[in-house]
Amino acid sequence: MKIEAIDVTLVDVPASRPIQMSFTTVQKQSYAIVQIRAGGLVGIGEGSSVGGPTWSSECAETIKVIIETYLAPLLIGKDATNLRELQHLMERAVTGNYSAKAAIDVALHDLKARSLNLPLSDLIGGAIQQGIPIAWTLASGDTQRDIAIAEEMIERRRHNRFKIKLGVRSPADDLRHIEKIIERVGDRAAVRVDINQAWDENTASVWIPRLEAAGVELVEQPVARSNFDALRRLSADNGVAILADESLSSLASAFELARHHCVDAFSLKLCNMGGVANTLKVAAIAEASGIASYGGTMLDSSIGTAAALHVYATLPTMPFGCELLGPWVLADTLTQTQLEIKDFEIRLPSGPGLGVDIDPDKLRHFTRAG
Repeated sequence: MKIEAIDVTLVDVPASRPIQMSFTTVQKQSYAIVQIRAGGLVGIGEGSSVGGPTWSSECAETIKVIIETYLAPLLIGKDATNLRELQHLMERAVTGNYSAKAAIDVALHDLKARSLNLPLSDLIGGAIQQGIPIAWTLASGDTQRDIAIAEEMIERRRHNRFKIKLGVRSPADDLRHIEKIIERVGDRAAVRVDINQAWDENTASVWIPRLEAAGVELVEQPVARSNFDALRRLSADNGVAILADESLSSLASAFELARHHCVDAFSLKLCNMGGVANTLKVAAIAEASGIASYGGTMLDSSIGTAAALHVYATLPTMPFGCELLGPWVLADTLTQTQLEIKDFEIRLPSGPGLGVDIDPDKLRHFTRAG
């Protein structure tokens, strides 16, 4: 089954609500949607970055250029089922650009799984779990609004784990915000925070113990992505779990973080590792090192979310669950069906490949003009 064509489409999907982070406020999310055609079938994937290049060195525009200029000409005509060879060719041809590689890699996995009439999770070994606990991000910036949202989510049995974005306000104001939320919902839900690199080590050393005392269970990326030593010291000095997100940007970074036990958990993201196989390798490094795997997201659409869910469902344990909330913070979905959240878990879709199909009308509607 030879690769006949690789098409890349830029789409811009508005967010259903502003998402405030320490470095930007997300009003829309841009994606490079990949469709690979072979043997009468189409495999789909996507590449993106939260808020564009403010979060990483890639964005939807660079992903499109790298794929169309360097990767697609290399792969067209090759055997679409030989996933290892295609991954090797991409690694040799392009340095870094993991989200671009992941977009193709996911589409190739989807294509092969469809050709075998298997779910993607079966193609890579089989799902251990059919649902994963899913956290919701409280990022309105307004304490009472966040409390109301949390209580609604608990009542609807959608979410009983909440991530709160910190770093825009002062640490003292953030702590008061957290304390009020935990006071209202802490007996019914778990609360974790994401600092998105906003603090230096001294600030983190002062305020992480106070977050722990307030009842926070997990602190994500408190310091700069490159400051592994600070992460190690903060992890050793505090009882609350420290999660690496921005610091986890390659297989090499996973090894270094694990070798020195710099953190207690890894935020897995297919786009950070270059696709399915490398993400599973990072999860294996974590497991061998006594580090928990966490199901991260790049505010993926239902395409990227389905792919991540298939991968995460094959892992033996995810004590902190996942945050695959992307499809529910967008104003619309790009697929014909929406994924399902039930009883506080996101459910693994059924059907071959990713278990979701592109809605051509919505893809056309959100395609970037010009």
